[in-house]
Amino acid sequence: MLRRSLRFAGLFGLSAWFLPLALASRLLALFGQRRAALRLGAATQGRWARAILRVLSIEVVLEGAAPHGTFVVVANHLSYLDIPVLASLFPGRFVAKSEIAGWPILGQLATAVGTIFVVQRRTRDMKRVEAEMVATLQAGVPVLLFPEGHSTRGISVDRLHSSLLGCTVHAGSPCLAVSLGYETPGDPWAPAATVCWWGGMSFWRHVWRLVGLEHIRSTVRAAPQALGGLERKELALRLHQELLARFQPLRQQPIAPDYPWPELFTSGSLPEGGSDQAS
Repeated sequence: MLRRSLRFAGLFGLSAWFLPLALASRLLALFGQRRAALRLGAATQGRWARAILRVLSIEVVLEGAAPHGTFVVVANHLSYLDIPVLASLFPGRFVAKSEIAGWPILGQLATAVGTIFVVQRRTRDMKRVEAEMVATLQAGVPVLLFPEGHSTRGISVDRLHSSLLGCTVHAGSPCLAVSLGYETPGDPWAPAATVCWWGGMSFWRHVWRLVGLEHIRSTVRAAPQALGGLERKELALRLHQELLARFQPLRQQPIAPDYPWPELFTSGSLPEGGSDQAS
């Protein structure tokens, strides 16, 4: 209980600490310094992410390397932890669903660093989002996407939606496929239950359980080269193949006797998870 309480306090404390620096990036944008604002926002997010990982005792292991230049990071989606894990390695600008903006402190921080929020189920909003992505890439700042459109339990990688990949054509920036995985050394319970956030799990209840884990290891496997010069649907297929080639299924059993959502592991259906990113 003490570990949970201290870490939970640390999460909010760090986010509040970095919020003024993030707001400074918004001020730069208001004064017309858009490129500087985007770069400061990305750098702030990267520092916040590394601090969060230390508080939660999360080890990140990178296999592969980022390419030179500006690129789009395309990753499979397992948990809200994907955000600090990727931000620690690839400081950039995330594309996220608009609901995140309303989260206490974390939502304000995401807004301040310039997260591109998507109003889901509004097709016309995609033009605005794509324009923001193109402007970000042209400013030399990476864009990070989870094109599955939802988080999963880590059995495989679902089909990628191509709707947001058109920006790579317009900006002339390639896409880097990055496979995410988690393990919990020292904790017997499966990371599919303790780390992955999916199937309609309550966000805050899941966070409260996750911060009690002793140690989490995240393995990030990057493709050897970024893909570009393809039509968006073909690009989505190729990126999906790259992710599958590097993805390692997460451990699914056992789950704790007091696990709040045991039906997710006993039912035949696999409902989609709570998604914190847009497709």
